[in-house]
Amino acid sequence: MTDEELAVRQNEAIISLLGRIAFPNDRLKEMIQKGSHKPNEMLAAYNLCDGANTITKIAKQVGVAQPSLSVAIDKWEQDGIIVKRKEGLETFPRKLYTVE
Repeated sequence: MTDEELAVRQNEAIISLLGRIAFPNDRLKEMIQKGSHKPNEMLAAYNLCDGANTITKIAKQVGVAQPSLSVAIDKWEQDGIIVKRKEGLETFPRKLYTVE
């Protein structure tokens, strides 16, 4: 493992730990599902936000409309429970940690 890969893993661990402190599992789950007509699908979508999947790919995998997921991800970003990275027209969301 390179020094850069090690630094990335360390940062991911720190973000996950801080995320769990700021947003315990039950609270985070509530924030993800709040107001959704498909709460279980939105929870699955959040858990697929690993920074490598695009919003379009996630929406297809969980069976929700891409525009609906985009709106949810924008809300999650405002709430501080997701970070988005853009490459061209694609958006790659990253979660704090996997919600059970």
